[in-house]
Amino acid sequence: MSFITPQQVEQFKADGYLLLRGVFSREELSHLEPIALRIRDKVRENLYPGTRFWYHDPSEGPKAKNRKFDDIPPELRGKATWGINELPRKELFEADLVNVWAHPKVDAAMQALLDEPRAWGIKMLWTPKVVGYNLGWHRDQVPEALYDWVHYKPAAQDHVQFNAALHEDDCFLVVPGSHRRPLTEQEWAAVRKPDELPGQVVAALEPGDILFMDAHALHRGRCSVDSDRLTLHYSAQSQWVPLKEWGQQGHMDWLRSDTFINQLEPKARPYYERLHTAERTDQAMGFLVEAAKAHGFDPADLAASGRRKMSM
Repeated sequence: MSFITPQQVEQFKADGYLLLRGVFSREELSHLEPIALRIRDKVRENLYPGTRFWYHDPSEGPKAKNRKFDDIPPELRGKATWGINELPRKELFEADLVNVWAHPKVDAAMQALLDEPRAWGIKMLWTPKVVGYNLGWHRDQVPEALYDWVHYKPAAQDHVQFNAALHEDDCFLVVPGSHRRPLTEQEWAAVRKPDELPGQVVAALEPGDILFMDAHALHRGRCSVDSDRLTLHYSAQSQWVPLKEWGQQGHMDWLRSDTFINQLEPKARPYYERLHTAERTDQAMGFLVEAAKAHGFDPADLAASGRRKMSM
């Protein structure tokens, strides 16, 4: 019996997220956790490019805006971190974390959800220890001018992101089904704000669980300093989606190199080998723009900020 059923695939398509319980065994968690903790501590000490920070005066309350890096007292910067982008980079590379792609249950889910899954980044998220963060509602990778056009994207799944929890994690909130419709007036009013929304779901994870998501569903994150979050975050695209390269200079050359790929388990290698053969683009969401144009979207709106109404 397959780890992920056709019914679960349909649920993912309808809701924009799917929780799979107990993906990692206790033994697997015991192996992955110290690696993740080692990277977290290394990031807190070295503050690499792509480190995520959250800082403000605690007296400002939970809706306070994040401050710039230079506003964080130097002695608090490590504790103010809450994540890091691009784990496979040379200075942070740990083959066992990249090889999560090859985990039999993870790979089965990705093959069921995507046509020829291609790696699109690996990040890690943890708990800040100065003040907690409370992010606003948003859709990943999509400018707000396209928010009301997302549901016109192709029916074939273009991407999947997933959070693999090594500790308890109740930080992710999502509005089910919001990736396949325009936003409501109330949702538009809440965009970029940490407001409660009708129908929101807290996708709580236990250690070993994985949350798969379509990041075009309206979602946000929030995390208290009292949490003990330690979550791996993976992104993949279908090979039919044109590839916009990411990362610092030389990052993509490293990911496409034999030196990198040969260190991976065989089932993880295709996720990176497809970077060689993918069609290239300068517009990450160009396929969505083209779909929206067919329904009346004006690309000139991308140069403006804020909401753009659909043509009637």
